[in-house]
Amino acid sequence: MTPERFAAILELKVSGLVEALMQRAGLNLEDALLRVYGSKLYEALEREETKLWHHSPLLLLDCLESEFRTGKPEFPDE
Repeated sequence: MTPERFAAILELKVSGLVEALMQRAGLNLEDALLRVYGSKLYEALEREETKLWHHSPLLLLDCLESEFRTGKPEFPDE
């Protein structure tokens, strides 16, 4: 996959994840962005080889919420 295509996919996934987090947790945009971009999940998501971008924003949100609770993201297929 080209870097440009991956960047576009990542942007869509993050957008969906932020929107889902705002709805589920009742956060405003700024707080949701800070939580997503500051997470270990995002660090893994931005690496194409992890293939996390294959998952839906709602599944990624579950992983992110696991990270909030435990300090460690729980990735699908682990």
